[in-house]
Amino acid sequence: MSLEFYLQKFQDLNTLRQNGHSKPHKVCMLLAVMDLISIGAIHQNKIEFNDALKHCFSSHFQRLRAGTDADTPENPFFHLRSDGFWHLHYQPGIDASTVDRFSKSKIAYASLDAELFEFFKSSIICSDLRLALTMNLTRLPELYQRWAQSLGKSEKTVSNYLNAVQGNLSKMAKAHGLADRNLTDLASFHQYQRTTTPLRELAEFKAQDERGKKMYSSALKSYGEFLADLGQVDVAADVDEIMASPGLSPTEKTVLVNTRLGQGLFRENLIQQWQGCAVTGYPMPAMLVASHIKPWRAANNLERLDPNNGLLLLANLDKAFDKGFISFAQSGDIMLSPLLEQPDVLGIHSNMRLKLREAHQPYLAYHHQHIFVQ
Repeated sequence: MSLEFYLQKFQDLNTLRQNGHSKPHKVCMLLAVMDLISIGAIHQNKIEFNDALKHCFSSHFQRLRAGTDADTPENPFFHLRSDGFWHLHYQPGIDASTVDRFSKSKIAYASLDAELFEFFKSSIICSDLRLALTMNLTRLPELYQRWAQSLGKSEKTVSNYLNAVQGNLSKMAKAHGLADRNLTDLASFHQYQRTTTPLRELAEFKAQDERGKKMYSSALKSYGEFLADLGQVDVAADVDEIMASPGLSPTEKTVLVNTRLGQGLFRENLIQQWQGCAVTGYPMPAMLVASHIKPWRAANNLERLDPNNGLLLLANLDKAFDKGFISFAQSGDIMLSPLLEQPDVLGIHSNMRLKLREAHQPYLAYHHQHIFVQ
C-alpha cells in the first residue's frame, strides 16, 4: 500500500466519538508504537503488550484525554484490528472468532502491515503520519488561526489567508486535477507541498496572486509553515492550552507557542549553551532537538523558558529521554532503563555522559523521580 493510503486511513481512523470528542485511545496506541520503534525498543514487526508499550501509551493519553476517558491501552490494542492495518496474533490453540477483548492468555502480539511498519521506521514519514492522526482530535483550520495569531499575524490577515486556502485555492486545485479535497483536508505536510507546488505554477494562480498583491502565495506559505511545525499530536494539544489560557498576554502566548514548537529564544539559548548535542557533541543545529528536562506538561511558564531546564539532543536521544528510557545522574553519566532493549541499535551506550551545571540538578531530580522508568 502507498503512504497516501495510510495517511488517509490515519486521518479517518475509526475512533469512538462522544459529546463532540473523539476518544484518543487508538491515536495514543499508534503514537506509542512509533515512539518505541524510534528508540529501538521495537525492532521487528512484533508489537507485544508489555510495560514499555503501556508506559508510552499512558504518556500520550494523559495529554490527550478528556472528560471520563479511561487509561485502558488494552482496548485499542485489541480494537485497532478493525482498521485493517493492525493484525492480532493469537496464542496456540485459540480460536480468534471466540475472542472479543484483549487477554494475554489469548493474544500473543500484534503486527502492522509490512509496508506500514517500514514507514514507521522513518522519522520523516512518521511526522506526516502524526499529523494525519492529529486530524482525528482537532480541527486544523481552527488551530492554524491560533498558531498564526500567536506569531504576530492580525486576526484579519489570518482570516483572509484561511479563506483563500479553504476557498478559491482549494477550488482551483480541484478544478485542475491537483487535489480531490480542500487543501486544509490534506493529511500531511508533504501532500500539501506536492499539491501546492504545481498550483503556484498555474497561469490562473499567478494572475490572481498578482491582482491580490501576493496574498495567495503568502497564504499558501503560511499554512504550509503551520503544517511543517505541527507534526505531533501532543504539540497541538499544548498549543491549544496556551492559546486558551486567560492569564497570558498575547506576547506571552507568542513566546510560549514558539518555545513549544521548538523555535524562539529557548532553542537559541540551548544552541549557545551546548554548542552541539549535549551528549555526543554533534554540531549541526538542524539535526538537534531542544528538549525540556522537566517536561512541558509538568513545568510552569518560567520553567518552560528556563535554558537550565533544557538539553540539546540528537533526535534519538531526545525521544528516549522524553519517554524516560534514559536519564542522567548528578555526575552526568547516562542512566539506561531496563525497558530499553538493545540501546546499541540507537547508538546509545552506557559510557555516554554530559557536563551538567548545578542549575540543571533540580530539573534532573524531577526527571529521575517522575519520568525515568526504573
